[in-house]
Amino acid sequence: MTATHARGERAAAWSTDEFTERLRAVTAARYHDRHPFNLRMHSGDLTPAELRRWIAARFHYQRHIPVKDALILAKLDRPELRRAWLRRIQDHDGTADGEGGIERWLRLGEAAGLHREELWHGTRVPPGVRLAVDGYVNFCRLSPALEAIAASLTELSAPDLMRTRIAAFERHYRWIDPAGLAYFRTRIGQGARDGAEALALVLTRARTRDGQERAVAALEFKCDVLWALLDAVDAVDVVDAVDGTDGVDAGEAEVGARTVPAGAEACTVPAGVDARTVSAGAGARTAPPGADALTAPTVEGARPKPTGTDTGTVPTRVGPRTVPAGAGARTAPMVEGARAAADGPVASDAVGTAEARDIRGGGLP
Repeated sequence: MTATHARGERAAAWSTDEFTERLRAVTAARYHDRHPFNLRMHSGDLTPAELRRWIAARFHYQRHIPVKDALILAKLDRPELRRAWLRRIQDHDGTADGEGGIERWLRLGEAAGLHREELWHGTRVPPGVRLAVDGYVNFCRLSPALEAIAASLTELSAPDLMRTRIAAFERHYRWIDPAGLAYFRTRIGQGARDGAEALALVLTRARTRDGQERAVAALEFKCDVLWALLDAVDAVDVVDAVDGTDGVDAGEAEVGARTVPAGAEACTVPAGVDARTVSAGAGARTAPPGADALTAPTVEGARPKPTGTDTGTVPTRVGPRTVPAGAGARTAPMVEGARAAADGPVASDAVGTAEARDIRGGGLP
């Protein structure tokens, strides 16, 4: 137990109003609506290639929402709570083929010119997005119910973001069929309902200062996950600028700082290997079985600058970065310190795990 948590156990619990205010303050200051990529999206400054890249990368997150909700569902101890949370899974998976939020996101992709099988295959998903999503799923897998539920409180800010996004698409991206915006329209009501229900659960379950602090820290972690996801999407532009290229050909798909042929699987995990092998330029690095730390793709490190530049390397922008002035300045860690938990089950394809114990003050998660 950290010293901060030890102090929290001795301190008096916040009042309901103060606790609620602290939770809302997290999303007000750290929600990804302030990320530079989202600001460019909403001002109409994204190219069609950038928008398609975001749609494809975000689908990797969307498809894992029912997975994390199933993990939370298994932690709830009363039938009425499980019934309410089950609705979240149905909202995204639907109750029949052709229904649900995942289907609506696939239609958004099609409206933007992407094939749904390409979205399912994930060849356009940067490694940093995979890392962020895996970290969030494992956080929900390994954390107590209170913290897993608290992480979902980003829903408190989702309805306003959906309204902003709809207006931006209708004004700036008219080449996208308006029918493809159904996901955003549906989430306005669903997000408001889900946020209110989750907030009520957190306020009821967090009865001590320690529990309240853990809930706030879990919500901070979730905001960092969403921020890091956009960092990874945005970083592709930095790599393209260094390489002197502008995106990829139609026959290729963007994957972080490199391209792979369409249809190729990125970041696969061979059977029996407990840490993934990640392509790294001309070679590959593999984290040895049982290793505690994730071996990071080289897109998170440094790459050579073109001939004639002053310095030897140019770091690619995946990981900590500072938001430009006017965008709500803050630094967003890239699921810092994510590692495989030694005391809990971890899926074979999970590369990031989040520990809820030392979240505050720039620590993990």
